[in-house]
Amino acid sequence: MPRTNRRDLSFATFNLLNLSLPGQITYGSKPALADDADGQEAYARKIRWTAQALQLLDAEVIGFQEVWSAAALIEAFEAAGLRDQYDIIARDAPGKGRPQVALAVRRGEDGESQLIAGSAEWVASFPETFRLDGLREVWGSEEEITVTISEFSRPVLRAQIQPTGTRPKPPPVQLFVAHLKSKGPARLSFRDAPPVLDLHGSVVKSAVAHIRRVMEAAALRVMLDAEIKGEALSPVVVLGDLNDDSLSVTTEMISGQPGYRLEEKSTAGSRSDAGLYAVERLQQYRSLRHVYYTHIFRNKMESLDHIMVSEEFYDHARKRQWSFREAEVINDHLNRESKAELAEIGASDHGLVRAYFDWNPMPEMKES
Repeated sequence: MPRTNRRDLSFATFNLLNLSLPGQITYGSKPALADDADGQEAYARKIRWTAQALQLLDAEVIGFQEVWSAAALIEAFEAAGLRDQYDIIARDAPGKGRPQVALAVRRGEDGESQLIAGSAEWVASFPETFRLDGLREVWGSEEEITVTISEFSRPVLRAQIQPTGTRPKPPPVQLFVAHLKSKGPARLSFRDAPPVLDLHGSVVKSAVAHIRRVMEAAALRVMLDAEIKGEALSPVVVLGDLNDDSLSVTTEMISGQPGYRLEEKSTAGSRSDAGLYAVERLQQYRSLRHVYYTHIFRNKMESLDHIMVSEEFYDHARKRQWSFREAEVINDHLNRESKAELAEIGASDHGLVRAYFDWNPMPEMKES
């Protein structure tokens, strides 16, 4: 969708499903793609499909998940004919079971980078102030609560961009690319494990996975609170596979559950210094009929992949800088019988989400 103003922005999130080189270890003990003729052909299919998806997305900012090889991501951009148009922030996975997130930001029309130099970093550890140690509830159970999880299972990528355009110049936008722990059972070591793992293994693995995702969501929320600064303009965008639906506890924790304005007299959404607005919800309020799902598991359609934006992108906020235009989910490829059929075309098992925002500051926020 073409921009009507240089300052318009579009964001996308794209789970690549094990983008790795042939012979590279991913989650299991064997490479996702063998380093032989069949593996090379499967890799070529995946690069072709990913390149086509990138051309279709055509977004200013794209957040990626499940990157095992930075070179493979760059090759996909080259195959799409887009390498010279984007700055790509990516790195190789450091080991088995540790996929990385990545980011691509389109360069300005003059070829100038929108990424603010030195702003990009992967954050592995929770904020130092976020530690759950020796807590006690005052109602009901009075047991002591301590959770020692202190790192993201996949580090969060944080970066800042300076959108193009002048008169007035848009404010910098803080980006967070995340991939939270899945709902799948945690992989736990049985070496010197306590008896509970033998007695209740499946339940324990599931409980640990959910506890980790809750902790990761809370830690991300703490990071967001540090960036969203009261009355000052502080645009923030979260992109990623959060591994839970939009109304789940973890996703709502990240969003901060801001108010949405549904009628003219309402003041909901006019101010939300900490809240993030879900693009899924914005599109649902805009569309008479909209089917939003990004993943299918056991015939259950789920929305796991999200774009969330701060009040600077919300139509009814006093601090609005951009207005929401439209969101799209590219998910037709998910309507196949099995992952084997997805592999035949090199496709991801997630839908791709893209959202457009038009430069449109509230009148009182415009420069004279």
